[in-house]
Amino acid sequence: MKKIAIIGAGNVGKVLGYALKNKGYRIIASFSRTAESRKLAAGLLECPVFSEPEKAAGEADIIFLTTPDRVIKEVCASIAAKKGFKKGQIVLHTSGAHSSEILSSAREDGASILSFHPLQTFPEFKVGLRSLPGTFFTVEGDEEAFPVAGEMVQALEGQMLSIPTDMKPVYHAAACVACNYLVSLMDIALKMYGLMDIPPEKAFESLSPLIYGTLGNIRDLGPEKALTGPVARGDVSTISSHIGKMKELVPKLVPLYRQLGLYTVYLAARKGTLNKEQEDQLKTLLGGQENEC
Repeated sequence: MKKIAIIGAGNVGKVLGYALKNKGYRIIASFSRTAESRKLAAGLLECPVFSEPEKAAGEADIIFLTTPDRVIKEVCASIAAKKGFKKGQIVLHTSGAHSSEILSSAREDGASILSFHPLQTFPEFKVGLRSLPGTFFTVEGDEEAFPVAGEMVQALEGQMLSIPTDMKPVYHAAACVACNYLVSLMDIALKMYGLMDIPPEKAFESLSPLIYGTLGNIRDLGPEKALTGPVARGDVSTISSHIGKMKELVPKLVPLYRQLGLYTVYLAARKGTLNKEQEDQLKTLLGGQENEC
């Protein structure tokens, strides 16, 4: 199997390195800035862990740059400046936000470059490792490296998704909406339950069947057909009562409620459950009569 170096031994680097090692890949070296992290990486990956990234990169076939996003380009350029890359290597990063082009200094030394983003969260090592099977890995960059990426995805029991390099920001924005903003929405829902003195644990327990049921409906039917509730029914009076009470108790959340509601009006209109009068009334109530989503 191909030889791998892990540059940056945080959660993502350790999870991917450990998982690939268990699938037969050879993890020959790693790099981390801190002594504590180097010690943890050495134990998990069973390889030498260096304090200089170019020493870890030299003999590898595949080099993972799993440093924090803000320093990927800098670390790559530093390795290149110290002749740490060579022709035939594949250099990749796992950032969802950045394209493969931030690794262009490695390409100048003859390496192929990729972004290899696991569409998954890695809050800690064990959780990340458990979440890998079934994960989609989004790949863009030099196409000659795609077969090697595909082999790794298959070994990790995932699926590969290829996107155009210039669409990476759109891809990452969509992932943020689906993951991060969903967390924010749930925090808001739990806080609103808190207005009724319902503790967060009980609030989440009571909302969970609704949440998971909705996700299942979206999966099976798509968003339009899965949409239910007062906006989909054109129930103007119910939406008005929501806004009135929220203005009284949580006025700072009203603008967000209006924006989400307005988008939902357009979704309901696509679904075909609103007549023109209901649509116009809801748009006016939610402050979007003059604006299209």
